Amino acid sequence: MQASSETSLSSSARLPAQGLDARSRMAVSLLASVATIALAAPEAQLMLYAMSLLYALTMRNIRMLLIAYLALLFMAALAFACAQGLHALVPALPAVDFTSMLVPFLRLAVMINVVLPLAFASRVQNLLKALQCLRLPFCIYLPATVMIRFIPTFTQDIRQVCDTMKLRGFRLSPQNCLLHPVLVFRFLFIPLLFRSLRSSEELGIAAEFKGMRADTARRRSRPYRATRWTRRDTLFVLAALAVIGTATLCQLTLSDIPPGGNGMGGMH
Repeated sequence: MQASSETSLSSSARLPAQGLDARSRMAVSLLASVATIALAAPEAQLMLYAMSLLYALTMRNIRMLLIAYLALLFMAALAFACAQGLHALVPALPAVDFTSMLVPFLRLAVMINVVLPLAFASRVQNLLKALQCLRLPFCIYLPATVMIRFIPTFTQDIRQVCDTMKLRGFRLSPQNCLLHPVLVFRFLFIPLLFRSLRSSEELGIAAEFKGMRADTARRRSRPYRATRWTRRDTLFVLAALAVIGTATLCQLTLSDIPPGGNGMGGMH
């Protein structure tokens, strides 16, 4: 798996968020997930989104970030259209406006902003080492590592399939998706399905070659590149805690929703 052994951030080591340990990135991702669930006010969610966006921009992969946001906007438009359609069919159902759906999709946007840098900036060995330090069982930390690293692997598969479609004379565009949905399904989704299965098989074979098995998971392993917790990681986690504290303060002072209250962003 080419994408599992490479990082897209080798040329951007001068940024403040570069060179961070995988454990600090995972800690910030965990803090963000807890905070975005606990806080329900739009002001608090906007604070979390703004700070997480600054963190995501350090990834220096603006194209991938835009693709993720386009997918999120498509999901938001589809959900809003379905809600309006249900209200038109059943008038007894309450009407849903766009502001009521703001908080749920801001939560998704925050998770996109913190998960993408973790996936694209962390090596497999660093992720495994970080999860092993948590004393997690083998059946948990290995699938967790695969799920995190699946994002850059899947984007690489999409890029290769799109290049193959161009060689065949079929360009992936919104017009072709509307006019030729069967061909898009045949040329795009079916190859992606088989490539995902192949990637899982390659990952299993690579793990066996490296001696990673359930009966040897507790043995101490030495990574190819040793990583250590630095002052930068401590400041990074403290900054995340400060942002969460500021967002909580915004919810307490600017909104009537208490922390852990109704998370539907105005849908009562």
